[in-house]
Amino acid sequence: MNLKEIARDWVKTVVGAHVGKNIRSYKFTTYLGEVGHNALGGVSYLQPAEGKVVEQSEDFTLIKTGPATFCIVKTLLLSEPVTIGDKVNLKFYQLRRFDGTAADGSDDPSHGGSRTIMLTGVQTYFPVKWEGRYLGINELLAGDYTEIQNPYLRDMLTQMEELRVDGGLRRVVNVLIDAGAKDLAFVDPPEEQSAIVAPGVTCTVDTEKFKGPVMIGYDRCSDTYFIGLGVPGQDSARRRENVHFDELGERLIDAIDDRDWLKAKVNIVKKAPKKKVTPEPI
Repeated sequence: MNLKEIARDWVKTVVGAHVGKNIRSYKFTTYLGEVGHNALGGVSYLQPAEGKVVEQSEDFTLIKTGPATFCIVKTLLLSEPVTIGDKVNLKFYQLRRFDGTAADGSDDPSHGGSRTIMLTGVQTYFPVKWEGRYLGINELLAGDYTEIQNPYLRDMLTQMEELRVDGGLRRVVNVLIDAGAKDLAFVDPPEEQSAIVAPGVTCTVDTEKFKGPVMIGYDRCSDTYFIGLGVPGQDSARRRENVHFDELGERLIDAIDDRDWLKAKVNIVKKAPKKKVTPEPI
């Protein structure tokens, strides 16, 4: 039995106390840190939810969002503790770009009175361009993107955009974004100098696991990637060599990822009223 089935069985045992007698059916969504798919077959990401905490166990927290609608959240994935009776607003994990905007285009300004939003196939792209590169809804932003020439760097960036991690919930590029990547830059040497100057992408990240500069580069001589952590030349700097393309995601996660990105961000709109304490008779 998978976690979603366990959550479904749990809600059946507690939901009866939270729906009216005239309600014959109820609906619920789940946020369990696992991949979900929408009706179109794409990976789905929950929209923000607001409601009242009505049940809680060590494993699950139940939020009532409407007369017959609920949201089940894995308790360990709440960004802060909640108690029964709290009114809360929850924001769940969404794919984002390096500038913090939603990758599905929902934060983009409208053009000609309309806005394009991806319902399925949402994907994060590096803010780079080259001839023939498909950017989809990001094409409107391409005027500010960096032009990339080195073919090895192009291949590396494309692989990072395509390779899935965390069971398909995100891709390698999102590991950088979810680690708070800032100061994004690209090492883009001429192709003939690729063995001398390693093509790569650099940024700084800030997580509980690692804080500081990160470089992901291509070693032309060994035809593998490397992950550099820290400022090159300093004693604290580390470099993980011989990273094959299909290992890049897990090796990067192991180096910088603290999993904080996965938590549902809790905003307590109204705390549960304090219970009145009746004094014992003397």
